[in-house]
Amino acid sequence: MATMTRTENLKRGDYCLLALFCLVLFGEAMFSGRGLSIHESVLPQSAREMYADGDWVIPKRGGAPWLESPPLPQWVTVAIASLFGRCDSIAVVRLGPTLVATAVVLMVAWMGTRFFGRGIGLLSGFVMATTCQFLRYAWLAEDEIYLCGLVTLAVTLFVRLEFSDAPEQAEIRESDGFFGARRPAVLAFFIALGMTNLAKGLIFGTAMAVIPAGAYLIWNADLSRIKRYLWLWGWLAFAVVMLAWPVAAYLRFPDVLDVWWFDLGGRLDGSYQASAEPWWYYPVNLLWMLAPWTLVIPVGMWATRDAALRTRYSPERFLWCWALLVPAVYSLAKGKHHHYMLHAIAPWSILASVGLIKVRETMLAWPKSMHNPFWSLGTTAAPIMIVIWLLRERVPGGSGVYWPVLVACPFLIVLLSWAIMHFSARRAASTLFLTLAVAYTFGHFVASRYVDTHRVDTQFLTAVRQQVPTEEKILVDLNVEALRGFMLLFYLDDNSIPLHNLSFARDKRIDDPAVFVLTRTSKRPEQDELSTTDVVMQSPHTGREVTAADRLTLFRLTYGAGARSVSGAGVRISPMQAMYRAEGPVLR
Repeated sequence: MATMTRTENLKRGDYCLLALFCLVLFGEAMFSGRGLSIHESVLPQSAREMYADGDWVIPKRGGAPWLESPPLPQWVTVAIASLFGRCDSIAVVRLGPTLVATAVVLMVAWMGTRFFGRGIGLLSGFVMATTCQFLRYAWLAEDEIYLCGLVTLAVTLFVRLEFSDAPEQAEIRESDGFFGARRPAVLAFFIALGMTNLAKGLIFGTAMAVIPAGAYLIWNADLSRIKRYLWLWGWLAFAVVMLAWPVAAYLRFPDVLDVWWFDLGGRLDGSYQASAEPWWYYPVNLLWMLAPWTLVIPVGMWATRDAALRTRYSPERFLWCWALLVPAVYSLAKGKHHHYMLHAIAPWSILASVGLIKVRETMLAWPKSMHNPFWSLGTTAAPIMIVIWLLRERVPGGSGVYWPVLVACPFLIVLLSWAIMHFSARRAASTLFLTLAVAYTFGHFVASRYVDTHRVDTQFLTAVRQQVPTEEKILVDLNVEALRGFMLLFYLDDNSIPLHNLSFARDKRIDDPAVFVLTRTSKRPEQDELSTTDVVMQSPHTGREVTAADRLTLFRLTYGAGARSVSGAGVRISPMQAMYRAEGPVLR
């Protein structure tokens, strides 16, 4: 790595170029017309309800508490919505992820520069922005990208402390002991570490930042550096920021502990079967998650091996701790999901950038007879593509849709080879990343029009909103599916009335003689108990349907005499019931 020592920082123009690239690429999802999926609708709808009721502590779905995750993503979404005066627009709810993802890319570029200089730093930012898994979540209005931003912020502050221009001076200032003073950057690190508990699940994000930082400190075995973090006031600041929301939520809903134990404990011991995966899940899935840079990462690992294994305090050692130990530690838990590794893509992006530089240096040293870009396809990429093809059916986690991206990697190598042989480093990189941006944009457009499995659902819900007059009420059965309820509510107007289940249609506070009911076709008999129902319209296809009985259907329900004999006022829906992890309540 002697040729990649830090020589120059990123310039203001570099940051502007990266930011512009990201805002255009990530911002495409704001205006592409691609609708929300059932998972993606959770954050927008819970933020929409927070925007409407002003309760900044408890996220809700249909008025019931939804306490699976802390509410920082909702806070950001509501803050942005306040600028536009609305929270029911896809462009508005996807603006936050676009901005956060852009900030992540800039932080990765800064770290790459701190480690290896301006060239690799700038390259690291572009690689991060075009990595398959990261780009996917930069397009989605989900809380995952917010946690990625917080984890990256905490790690960036740690890098700022550990790879300072004058570490020996910092050590002198920070040697005052457990109760002594520290510079502001140390306090900022502890605060950022606490903030990792304000998005997604508790403890989860904190571990993502602590694993690489702790492993790096322990591997170097330097007590003087470890003492920097043995600081009472820092850990108190961490605890206050970390515990503020969980304590506030517990005071409102003491049984929220059941939800947190179900999520955390269930994923650790495998009792939450929906996420149970084999130990080798992450190593195999990282192949497509890191596409299209999968093939150059081994080159970067090889180039950094000596410094990582033998040199204390080296950036290579820290990158190895971050890239390898996070998936290794999380593989110990029974519960796994590919999006868990979103927060550890950054080190792989920097290693891929090192690999790209080494590939360029190697290819330029080839004899002229080998200066044919298809040589690289035959000698390196083609055999790897064969292995990828053989593995395609063995990868768990529903990642099959991303295998085309991975299989395209060898053709990316051909493009890279051609650019290297014909252009300067700057023009080669420009050709490569602009081509990738165009390809991703085209793929996103095609998916939104023809491939997206949720497009029929969103078209149906849009048609329902247009057909039902605003003065008429729509009873929305949230029990069609826990997360799908968010999607139904987001696409409907304010005349929708959420029902925890269809038994709440008996509520005597619903005083209209006839109402619309949105639920699955299979639930018509439950409505017939109240009187007569008629089918108004039905979705031609509903995501995850097994039979036609699973399709979303809009009914017209006419109440019979005495059908509404009970009141739902004061009925409490617990956090576990709100997520349909516990039965009830039922109005009778």
